[in-house]
Amino acid sequence: MPSGSTIQDPTKEEGITLFKAIEHKFPSEALGDDTWYLVTLAALVGGGQTDFAPTLYTYLISRPKFSTTESRRSLLRRLRETLVKLVSIIGVCRPLEAVFLIDGVTGEDDRDYSFSREGWQADEKNLQRGKEWFEKIYRPKDLKQVNHTFAAQKDFEWITNNLTYGLYLSDRSIINDLETELVVLTGIMIQNLPRETGWHLRGSRRIGVGKEDLETVHQCIEMVADFCGLSLGKLPRVGDIEHEV
Repeated sequence: MPSGSTIQDPTKEEGITLFKAIEHKFPSEALGDDTWYLVTLAALVGGGQTDFAPTLYTYLISRPKFSTTESRRSLLRRLRETLVKLVSIIGVCRPLEAVFLIDGVTGEDDRDYSFSREGWQADEKNLQRGKEWFEKIYRPKDLKQVNHTFAAQKDFEWITNNLTYGLYLSDRSIINDLETELVVLTGIMIQNLPRETGWHLRGSRRIGVGKEDLETVHQCIEMVADFCGLSLGKLPRVGDIEHEV
């Protein structure tokens, strides 16, 4: 690259082309018609292209299925819940920026004032709810090394149990089990983290995502990574972890 040259950000038109390509490729028949855009949003935000969050939103609401105020509010709740869950995976700043950007293109009548975690407490009920979801993703045989590490990292054990799973991931009232796990997987994959990607490829298979469908999701995330100028070369494929499922 010549000295002093800069990398140009993708254009809005290129973003829309990406959305169309992912929607066409995504295994929606198996995973649901409204799952592809959650994976796309998670990958864009985790990959540093938060400017395309409102582009995705306006692309979606141009469709007849989102022609009513209530349908748009429902969509906003789903996008917001995806971003809330991403806080536990990638940190708060990028999801927060995406929230502000989406809000900036949201019609006043479409704004949704619901509060999904109002009254939340870090109590025994929360801990149990997090544990139940955690045990859908992991098995006791998976946790020997994790527990060995947590024995000397109590802060991270507490965060995992009470916040990551208790507060964020075990609430599946807005996006369902499958969508939640795919959002988590996407947020991890886009950071090129092989260990945690393997865990959640395995977890996705355990909650019922088919092997071929999961490979296709992986390819869709790679499409977003290319769009963001990122390499995901460290990651395992679903075939690499299939024996652990």
